[in-house]
Amino acid sequence: YDGSPRLLDDTAILRSEFFKSIAEAQPKSVTVFLDTCYSGETRGTEMLIAARPVMIKAVEKDIPREFTVITAAAGDQTAKPLEEAKHGMFSYFLMKGMEGDADGNGDNKITTGELHAYVKQNVEQQSAGTQTPELQGDADRVLVRFQ
Repeated sequence: YDGSPRLLDDTAILRSEFFKSIAEAQPKSVTVFLDTCYSGETRGTEMLIAARPVMIKAVEKDIPREFTVITAAAGDQTAKPLEEAKHGMFSYFLMKGMEGDADGNGDNKITTGELHAYVKQNVEQQSAGTQTPELQGDADRVLVRFQ
């Protein structure tokens, strides 16, 4: 949210460069959560690119094979805040899900698929359907195990 439209090259990072930097370390697996949007809008009143939103639809081929990515919104949507929580709406429900609320089948494990389903349901409901979190990659990857 704190990118400056006047200093975009200095205050923003390209998704492809971010992924490339991580992939250079040759990790076994990577899970990325992006509470951001690609619409060119900010959570405030400014647009990042002139007065025209940039509509970029991230496609699965854009992520390295060992990556799993959950994004806050679809390519043409704005990632909204949850004012009372002082977080992005996506981040709030992501954290609640990781605390255990996303364990839909009660097996004391949370997979990326379960987490995505929980976050998506809550964000879509809270945003009246104007924000839809997306998952790319391995939905079966176990993120959290509880004992």
